Amino acid sequence: MSQQALLSVENLSMRFGGVVAVDGVSFVAYARDITAIIGPNGAGKTTVFNCLTGFYRPSSGRLVLAQDGKTFQLERLQGFRIARDAGVTRTFQNVRLFAGMTVLENLVVAQHATLTRASFYNLGGLIGLKSYRAAERAAIEKAREWLDLIGLADRADEAAGNLPYGAQRRLEIVRAMCTDPRLLCVDEPAAGLNPHESAELARFLVSIRDRFGVAILLIEHDMSVVMGISDHVIVLNYGQKIADGPPREVRRDPAVIKAYLGEEE
Repeated sequence: MSQQALLSVENLSMRFGGVVAVDGVSFVAYARDITAIIGPNGAGKTTVFNCLTGFYRPSSGRLVLAQDGKTFQLERLQGFRIARDAGVTRTFQNVRLFAGMTVLENLVVAQHATLTRASFYNLGGLIGLKSYRAAERAAIEKAREWLDLIGLADRADEAAGNLPYGAQRRLEIVRAMCTDPRLLCVDEPAAGLNPHESAELARFLVSIRDRFGVAILLIEHDMSVVMGISDHVIVLNYGQKIADGPPREVRRDPAVIKAYLGEEE
């Protein structure tokens, strides 16, 4: 994998009153790598995601994304600009599709920023500008291409909420990919999946990385997924980083074994 730093997290801390959820965490995620953040429940993993994607403004620290000659300090940006300008998108622990919309509509609505610009902030959509119609056709074509990729093209007109759980997980991931991200943050994608579905999902994430060159930041409790596909693993415990390195080294780290993976027999 390339060792070009894409995301640099420097001394990130997040406090909620007297509770320190994340305490001085630093790490680097590299371009075209899959970087996993693991740790026990309450270790601060999702809080890190929430800081990176603008749901929380960090108490302190720097979050720097740099690619293609552009640099973004994420802690200074509003959430919509983190997604639109810096190209950082995410999924959630609990599936958050628009259940009443069709499968296709979920992917088209993800491209609203492009459609809004093409419509000159909705005026063009109202009067039927040619540029807006072209952008709308392109959005639908992109959505259909993604549905082909995940085997849901024949269910494009069904309500997203009617899909099986595993299909909803894949749809949520490709909805995020419809925004053409630089960094895709995926929060526990294998939660609720059986071993076969988890393995299938792991292969899908690797294929996204390889085919589209996107970096993936992954929170996951399924160690078969983490150790099978990650290039780099960061381990948190009580809001602090206790290990950082390749999967093979991290799984042998005594502090990780004690805090998370279980004592060696």
